[in-house]
Amino acid sequence: MNILVAEDDPIILKRVRHFLEKWGHWVLPAQNGLEALEKFLSEPVDIVISDWMMPKMDGLELIGHIREQVSDRPFVYIILLTARGEKADVVRALTQGGVDDYMVKPFDPEELHARVGVGERLVRLERKLREYSHGLEQIVRRQTQQIRQTQEETIIRLLTALESRDEETGGHVRRIALLSAVLATAAGWPAGRVDDLRLAAPMHDIGKIGVPDGILRKQGSLDATEYEKIKSHTVIGGEILKDSEYPMLQMAYDIALSHHERWDGKGYPAGLQGEDIPEAARIVSLVDVYDALTHNRIYRDAAPEEEVLEIMAQGRGTQFDPHYYALFQETLPDFRRIVRENP
Repeated sequence: MNILVAEDDPIILKRVRHFLEKWGHWVLPAQNGLEALEKFLSEPVDIVISDWMMPKMDGLELIGHIREQVSDRPFVYIILLTARGEKADVVRALTQGGVDDYMVKPFDPEELHARVGVGERLVRLERKLREYSHGLEQIVRRQTQQIRQTQEETIIRLLTALESRDEETGGHVRRIALLSAVLATAAGWPAGRVDDLRLAAPMHDIGKIGVPDGILRKQGSLDATEYEKIKSHTVIGGEILKDSEYPMLQMAYDIALSHHERWDGKGYPAGLQGEDIPEAARIVSLVDVYDALTHNRIYRDAAPEEEVLEIMAQGRGTQFDPHYYALFQETLPDFRRIVRENP
């Protein structure tokens, strides 16, 4: 064990150090509380043995500072070795002072040996528990990641089957997920919420399951009735995804229902305006337009990127949230990379 001994009496300090080293411990000696705290902060320490009354910083002050530090460090066992043997002093130190054990001077070497032994067993047990807990955290983290990957793969495959009805591909579904995550990350979203968006965004068109094939696969222009039927996919998607208790599916509901809303309030189905549109839907709205314009669709060919960017610039502050449009411009190199990697 690495044992810090804080004692202003040089004779007692020398005697304690002698016995501890004899028992195989490594000793850090300090002659006052301030020196002891400096050594504690700079060296690994398992056990602290401290006097109460010391210059510059007394024992309870030292122990208080140590207890403030151990939240980021392994547990430290603390023994107060002092001439103050009154019952009130013992109770105060053990209940208020953060002390684990209490010894009264003059000390008996056999008693010191026994009490240090108790501290050693507790410290070793705490180290094992900490190691075990760390191992469990890694296992849980790996399993959580595997579950997320399984969820994502399942969603991508199912939605790819849906998109194939209007001759879209899995590339579109995956790109929507990745591009949306780029914008959310650039906006400073926390990692967990970005992960939810990456899973939720591909479900933006899930309501197309309720639109007839003849309309989805029509190569010419849609008439007014057909267009209204296409627009209904937002409401259908909302109905499919509503009332979930899970944040990811709640986000998917917002996206499916509102990704055709416009910043100026001229979108559908509810004519929402500005920040009344769910944030995730504002992201997917922009991403979906970019991806649709840069890739072949059944009703038109892909447009050159220069033309796409001109069209999208016209939508800043009207169709698109201006904040997310600005982030889109900043992250355009990432958009291009994702499109190249997911044809």
